[in-house]
Amino acid sequence: VPAMSGEVKIGITEAFGTFWLGPRLVEFQRAYPQLAVDLMCAMRSADVLRLEVDVAIQLERPTSPDVKVVRLGRIHSMPAASPSYLAIYGTPKTIADLPKHRLAMQFADQTKSQEIFTGIFPDIELRKIVKFSTNNSSALLWGIIKGAGIGWSPTYIHVMGPKMVPLDLDAIFPFDIWLTYHPDAARVPRVRRMIDWIVENFDPKVFPWFRDEFIHPRDLPAQYHGPPLVNLFEGLSWDTNKIL
Repeated sequence: VPAMSGEVKIGITEAFGTFWLGPRLVEFQRAYPQLAVDLMCAMRSADVLRLEVDVAIQLERPTSPDVKVVRLGRIHSMPAASPSYLAIYGTPKTIADLPKHRLAMQFADQTKSQEIFTGIFPDIELRKIVKFSTNNSSALLWGIIKGAGIGWSPTYIHVMGPKMVPLDLDAIFPFDIWLTYHPDAARVPRVRRMIDWIVENFDPKVFPWFRDEFIHPRDLPAQYHGPPLVNLFEGLSWDTNKIL
């Protein structure tokens, strides 16, 4: 189909690009083999007004009145740790226990991590409790999985297969997910199809981890009724029995 050839540029947060949308693009491109996709992963928001990308998925609501904005859903970020970390350092029971632990943290504009941590620990220097920090969400996730420390991770990551234990510490932070694009871009058939496909792949009715209400990771498998999800961490399967 001529209208489905060419290139579409997507600006997206690094975690969504790596762990959610990127792997799902394979099926999309099988349906449209002539369509090239440029997935630009970064924690800064791409400029769709200047057509830096055709569409952008971000955690900050766009403020420009000249762009189209769609709220896709919400992610819920909660603390988690690896079984190996908990075996060595123990399991914190409350927020007050965290300063005695090793924290892993991502410094990124869109998640406002530093402001959140400062709000939790107003009287403690972050450098005294953050023992692993990065600007990369993949590095943070692997750090948590390998036992570098306790860190915050979106609940949807748990359904992708990592060996990671969510911690019930009453410290869950929601972030709305925003899709934005230039009004002119949507008139291009291949971009319009990509926009529709993105909306489908963040549909909270299908994917319960994107709903407004928080659902504990242990309850997500029972809430999901779609096709089997790819285990991105094959060989590092998450043992659900550890948290039931």
